[in-house]
Amino acid sequence: MKQAMFAALALVIASALAGGKMTGVNEQVAVDTAGGKVVVRLAVANHGTHPVHVPKAIYQDDELIAPVFDIRDARTGKNITYIGRKVKRGPITKDDYLQVKPGATASNSIDITSSYDFLAGEHAYTLAFPGSVINDLAQIDAPRGLPVMPVSFVFRK
Repeated sequence: MKQAMFAALALVIASALAGGKMTGVNEQVAVDTAGGKVVVRLAVANHGTHPVHVPKAIYQDDELIAPVFDIRDARTGKNITYIGRKVKRGPITKDDYLQVKPGATASNSIDITSSYDFLAGEHAYTLAFPGSVINDLAQIDAPRGLPVMPVSFVFRK
């Protein structure tokens, strides 16, 4: 079931990006709420001819260090507050990025259950993620946006 949902989401996003500025690279997001947890699954696929770079903090870490996702109550639109760790750090460097070679995919799963102040009881939510990649590490201040369609999910706290 989870794999089918992820594959369907990937197909929708790939279709939405076809013909757009981001041909060759796409990013997908899915949410799994099995087992009383909220786990975000991310994947970026490089179908282009040149390497791209994505943040290691998203594609290698197992917990968030900043409010990366915009999560809202689907009924009211109210923002769900980020209550997780916040790490102060120096300027971003090339070492903060993971290279995704042509033809490769990078993926990660992050448990965000304790990072956001989810409402008590069962609620529907939407999660938005402003994905991005860097084509050239010499231009670290010029990430390209990878628009990712918001994901809906239901979670019971």
